Amino acid sequence: MDTRSLKPPRGLKAARPNPRDERLELRAERLIAGHELIPRAGSLLVGVSGGPDSVALLDFLVGYRARAGIPGGEIVAGHVNHGLRGDESEADQAFVLDLAGTLGVRCMTARVDPAERARERGESKEDAARKLRYGALRRMAATARTTRVAVAHTADDQAETVLLRLIRGAGLTGLSGIRPHRAIHRLDLVRPLLTTTREQVLDYLTRRGLGHRVDSSNLSTDPRRNFVRLSLLPGIQAVNPSIRETLIREAALFHEADAYIAAEAARAFAAVALRREEGKIELDAEGLVLYPKLLRKYVLRFALQELNGDTLDLSTAHIDALHALLTSHPGRSADVPMGIQARRERGAIVLRKQEREPERVEGRSNT
Repeated sequence: MDTRSLKPPRGLKAARPNPRDERLELRAERLIAGHELIPRAGSLLVGVSGGPDSVALLDFLVGYRARAGIPGGEIVAGHVNHGLRGDESEADQAFVLDLAGTLGVRCMTARVDPAERARERGESKEDAARKLRYGALRRMAATARTTRVAVAHTADDQAETVLLRLIRGAGLTGLSGIRPHRAIHRLDLVRPLLTTTREQVLDYLTRRGLGHRVDSSNLSTDPRRNFVRLSLLPGIQAVNPSIRETLIREAALFHEADAYIAAEAARAFAAVALRREEGKIELDAEGLVLYPKLLRKYVLRFALQELNGDTLDLSTAHIDALHALLTSHPGRSADVPMGIQARRERGAIVLRKQEREPERVEGRSNT
C-alpha cells in the first residue's frame, strides 16, 4: 500500500516540533518560571563539579541573569574537591576555577575527605561524599549570604533515581523522584535542569563551545547509580526504548498521588497533635489509629518533617518501625536517623529530637 497519499483527518495532524523547544535554555527557563527557582533578591550559589551538567548550568545561569536580571545578587560557583581521584580531582578544581574566571563569577572551593568519614562512621564512601558535599555547600552558601543553591540534576538523573528507589524499595514519596525545589540538608536546593536531558546538555555545550571534565569513575559499574546508568537502563531500553520518559512520567503520577495524600495527612496531623514544641512532638495514638494505615504513615512522616525539617534519610523501614509503636505497649521505643527517638507512652507517641552536635569543619573554603 502506498501510504504517501494518506492524510490524517483535519485537526488531528501533529504539529512539527520546533527544534528550539528541545533546547536546554527553553526547558530550564520554563522550569525556573513554573517553580520560581531563582530568587529575585539575594545571591545564588551554583554547585559545579566540572562535569558537563554543572558546566552547562553555570554558563546558562550567568546568561539568564544577564537576560532576566535575576538573581538580584551575585552568582557564585561552588566546587567541592573530594580528593577521591588524585590528580584528576586537582585538575577538576583547576578547571572550575578557570571556568568561573572566564564567566566573571566568584568561585569558592572546599576540600573534604569521604574516605576518612566512611571509616569513622561506617558509611559507604558514596554516602559520606554526599553528606560532606552538602555540608561544604552549606558553609559556602553562608559565606555568600544565601541558602539557595542550584545543582545540576537532569532528566536522566530523575529516571535513574526513580529506578534505583524502585529497586531498593520506596513508597510514593520516594517514587515521586527528585523535586525541582526542596529544602534538604538545611539548604534550599533548586534544580533548573531537571527537565533537560543529557543529550540537550551536550548540545548546549557544543553550541556554546564549552569544555568539561570527565569523571573516570563513571566508567566503572561499581557504584549503584553507575550500574543503573551503564548496565541496567541500556538493557531495559531493548524492551522499552522510551524507558527514560516512562520513568519520568510515572514519577509525575506518583507525585500527584503523594501530594494529595500529604495534604490529607497535614489535616490529620493537626487533629492528632497533642503537643508541638521545639524538639518535641506528641501524637494522640488512639486518635491516629482511627485513620487508614497509609494515612497514618504519612502523618508520622509529616511529624518527623516538622521536627527535623528534613526527611531525606528516612526509608520505608523507618516509618514502619514508628508505625509499629501504635500497637505496642507503653515503654517501647524506636530510633530513626537525624537523632530522633520515638517512644510509646500511655495514649501517645512522643517524638524527641536530640540537640545537634556542633558541626565539624570538614574543609576550607577559598574565595
